Amino acid sequence: MDGTFSPGGWDSVKQGDGIYGLPMGSGPMALFYNKAVFDAHGIEVPTTWDEYYESAKKLHEADPNVYMTADAGDAGFTLSMIWQAGGRPYSVDGTDVSIDFSDEGSQKFAAQWQKMIDEGLIADINGWTDEWFQGLGDGTIASLATGAWMPPNLESGAAAASGDWRVAPMPQWIEGEHVNAENGGGALSVMEASENKELAYAFLDYANVGEGVQTRVDQGSFPATTAELNSDEYLEAAPEYFGGQKINEVLAQAAADVAPGWQFLPYQSYATSIFADTAGRAYIDDSISLADGIASWQDAQVKYGNDQGFSVNQ
Repeated sequence: MDGTFSPGGWDSVKQGDGIYGLPMGSGPMALFYNKAVFDAHGIEVPTTWDEYYESAKKLHEADPNVYMTADAGDAGFTLSMIWQAGGRPYSVDGTDVSIDFSDEGSQKFAAQWQKMIDEGLIADINGWTDEWFQGLGDGTIASLATGAWMPPNLESGAAAASGDWRVAPMPQWIEGEHVNAENGGGALSVMEASENKELAYAFLDYANVGEGVQTRVDQGSFPATTAELNSDEYLEAAPEYFGGQKINEVLAQAAADVAPGWQFLPYQSYATSIFADTAGRAYIDDSISLADGIASWQDAQVKYGNDQGFSVNQ
């Protein structure tokens, strides 16, 4: 089924020569931004992360109540940003695991985001809270780098800003490149213990490749299938919330631009659960740098993996 799914979704279900599921959705990243806020303060849509930083400074200087974005420490966002920056901190081969956040991509993100933290350019607001949605709705949070599944969440959670938001490609680490990463997504698999594997797979095929895909797209899901991503109907959609912009043109290209080679840990859920107590401390304690926090996060992931019977190197 190679070619049936977008690159990020397909890579996520492969391990070596094995295919362990079918992608149900993906989350290629894009820059969601409040055009009304940008226009009011003369902010151009940034195409690089250096421009993003300069725009964040200009915006916050113009109105100290407005921030370019909000981040109180999020493991998924951090990993996606490292992915886009070229980092590949995880390598997995069966029970042999390597974890190394000293790679150039990881350090590039840590240094860039540290500047934003140090200069107070990021609103210290946890995602998915009422305060976060309020900021997205009233313009005090002016942009969001996140997965392509975000539009229905903005429409329902930040309805007050209808017509103001737009979508742009992710800013690049190197000017002129078109490199992207995933932020979220999902898959369905048939378990070995299933008593009716053929029936289970038939449902997977319906939901993830067949007619069920359009049903989910109609409900606001972002598809992982290239047929839907490349269809005229999908690409021509122009939601009123986004000012009539054909946002799926941007999001479909974002899916095509996802860089290959990323791997997650076999125990990624645990790694995510300890982010706040390790790397996340850099957001609330000035004595801890983000790079040091990520190093602490790495140490904890290595220890846990070895304790669980994996052979983990760093």
